[in-house]
Amino acid sequence: MEEEQSEFRHWDELLPDVLGLIFCYLSLKELLKVIPCVCKSWSKAVMGPLCWQYIDLFQWSIRWQPHQLDRMLRMLVTRSCGSLRSLHVAGLQNDSNFSFITENAGSLRVLRLPRSEISGSIVEETAQRLSTITFLDLSHCPKIGAKAIEAIGKHCKFLVTLCRSIHFLDSAGKVELEDEANAIAATMPRLKHLELRCHFISTECVLKILYGCPHLEHLDIKGCLEVELDHQFLKDKFPKLKNLLELRLRNVGGPYIGYHEFIDWIYGFSYLRMWVECWLNGEIKLPLSVIECAIPCPSYVLQFLLSL
Repeated sequence: MEEEQSEFRHWDELLPDVLGLIFCYLSLKELLKVIPCVCKSWSKAVMGPLCWQYIDLFQWSIRWQPHQLDRMLRMLVTRSCGSLRSLHVAGLQNDSNFSFITENAGSLRVLRLPRSEISGSIVEETAQRLSTITFLDLSHCPKIGAKAIEAIGKHCKFLVTLCRSIHFLDSAGKVELEDEANAIAATMPRLKHLELRCHFISTECVLKILYGCPHLEHLDIKGCLEVELDHQFLKDKFPKLKNLLELRLRNVGGPYIGYHEFIDWIYGFSYLRMWVECWLNGEIKLPLSVIECAIPCPSYVLQFLLSL
């Protein structure tokens, strides 16, 4: 009986690497506030890099002030000791944080930085450090432009997923979005999943992407109001494309209106713009019937806005 018991170790006697592999499945709150208080061996294990290969600060990004988020981000990335494989954080406010991330990106595969204020210039300067990533989310990052997207395409040769959606209110009059689409088509041939919601781009740009990214399986162009695609043509020419998410106003029961007319109409109602931004940020979730009562707006347009 004593021999059988000796084959098993107590939790506090497990090797730090084993504990680290187990602890990586816990929540961030548990890792920071609970585990270190259990015993010395657990506290030592949670300080090691194996617990911090996958860092998800998205929910914390919403609640914390920028300076708090900066400190937490730098502390956890430093703990990863170069073993960081996945990072999800929203709302980065400065270029230094992005530069710091790329300096520790030797093993990084997944990088998600939505709604960040990082500049296109810092992305251009540091893109070569992101050569290992396969998944990149730069949605709603207004300061990033075509040159930054081109730099990513040139240096990130293993990239298979790119999320670059924007708010349609931010896309008004930005011709550079066409340049972004062309940069994707020219430099990202391995892409399998692409999200370009609400971009002010033409049908020609989308076709360039389809021809330039022959492995594309999922293309999300919801809200790209200038794009008109024939689904039978796509089926014949691009058989690998399994999922095309395309939404036009005419698809939800109303007459088609052009992009510029739609934007002009939206900007004519400041209170509606406020509601739209809340919907897009996920701050308001109400049934369509309630929204229709609150705002004098055609139902098919509301359906379009709510589906973005």
